Amino acid sequence: MAGKTLYDVLEVSSGASAEAIRSAYERMSAQLDPRKPENAGNPNVKFLHDSVKEAFLTLGNPALRTQYDKKLAMRTQQQPAVEYTEASETFWTIPKLATLVLVVIIAGGFYWKHQREVAKLAAEQAIAAAKAKEAEEQAKAEAEAQRAEIAKQQLNAAQDAQQRRERDVALRQYSFDQKFNAVSEQIANQRQAQQERSADQQRKREEQQATAAARAQAAKDKAELCRMERARYGKAISC
Repeated sequence: MAGKTLYDVLEVSSGASAEAIRSAYERMSAQLDPRKPENAGNPNVKFLHDSVKEAFLTLGNPALRTQYDKKLAMRTQQQPAVEYTEASETFWTIPKLATLVLVVIIAGGFYWKHQREVAKLAAEQAIAAAKAKEAEEQAKAEAEAQRAEIAKQQLNAAQDAQQRRERDVALRQYSFDQKFNAVSEQIANQRQAQQERSADQQRKREEQQATAAARAQAAKDKAELCRMERARYGKAISC
């Protein structure tokens, strides 16, 4: 990775847009995913994957990218020729230069470590915000599903209640029809019994009338016979 810039790591130009940088990161991160079977035997995959992630943490943050671009511009500028005077050659000895370089390296290491921590924190915050938003959307979806389920249950309960009411009405109507038919049958039976009693009384009256008429006729015939006997024999033999 020596000599490469973060833009080279993500395989984009220095003028690439934020969307292009994110797209390149997603593409390369997916390609270099250590969990993929084709990357299992490559020991450099994790290092490359981490390099791509660190490059995105810097270039994906506008503030960090601006600082990195400034540092990159300063590094790529041609250094002017320095004319060493005898005094400067005497002052800048090799041990002092080595110490200065070591100090610069250590300071740069702390600086980049700090920048990585800041970028990591920003990325973690962005991930946390995305997870919170996802959780909120999931909670909304679950609440909506719960409201839909409650509405469905209420609808089913209303339909069941309506069916029960209709069944009760049908049962009451059936009971009323049964009672009405029973009463009608009872009235019809009573009428038939009354008619039969009336017919029986009429028959008895007719029989009584016939019996009375027969008795009257018999008495009349007997009286006539007695009269005829008196007229013929001088006395009534049958009376």
